Amino acid sequence: MIQVNGIDNLFGIKPTIAVQLGFTSLLLILVLDIVSPDDYRLVLLYLFPAAIIALNAKSMKVVIAALIITTIFENYFLFRDEYFPLYFTKIEILNIAIRFLATLLIMWLARSLRRSQLRVNLLANTDSLTGLWNRRWARIMIEQAIARLEEAQEVFSVALIDVNDFKKINDVRGHLVGDQVLTKIAHTLMEFSSEDVLFFRLGGDEFLIVASKVNEQQMHQVCGDIVKTVDQTMIESGYPVSLSIGMATYSDTVRSVSDILHEVDLEMYRHKTEGKKAL
Repeated sequence: MIQVNGIDNLFGIKPTIAVQLGFTSLLLILVLDIVSPDDYRLVLLYLFPAAIIALNAKSMKVVIAALIITTIFENYFLFRDEYFPLYFTKIEILNIAIRFLATLLIMWLARSLRRSQLRVNLLANTDSLTGLWNRRWARIMIEQAIARLEEAQEVFSVALIDVNDFKKINDVRGHLVGDQVLTKIAHTLMEFSSEDVLFFRLGGDEFLIVASKVNEQQMHQVCGDIVKTVDQTMIESGYPVSLSIGMATYSDTVRSVSDILHEVDLEMYRHKTEGKKAL
């Protein structure tokens, strides 16, 4: 599945900003550690920005870099006092090892929490049958597209897909075959997905396309290619169904997500009623 901006936004802040704040905090704590009296050590404070980085970083290289930097900062006073590894006492070596293992444990726990939260987010926003994004995430993506249109005049298009004669499949061949048809259609739709073109299952036999930075002419082409490909796939698979698609492109301010869904729904039914399979 194509990664969507926001699905890995775990705590209400962009991951890249959180990582930058984490590294900045490490540096600030080091500065405080340097200027603090020798009687005070801020070793435990380094764990917090290290955990923030581990929670938000997408790349393990960044996490490893944070682990190394944190370990060096935690032990800076040993190097400041011109200690060298060859002259470390057993207690100093033990303290370094304990600090390293504690940091490693905290960052490992943070990564585990990140994986669990990402999985929860994914399950909450995907359709269990087809693997496509679900209605909840569709509304969020349309809201984001509306915001980008209002802020940066970024055009976007939305299309509603309905499967013609799907009820006959369920009635004659059973719901198991109906599920197979929906899954086959979803897998075919995914072949057209990209960073800017996302597919959703709204429920039943209805699917949705949200296409960022795609104008009306481009969307007509995309929808036409989808209808042609899916219809041919259904014929080859022995399923007597086809697609009807209604689309709309937005380059001016729109009112709401519900308005958009209603508009493409009316457009889809117009094409369905007229018996058109392509735009």
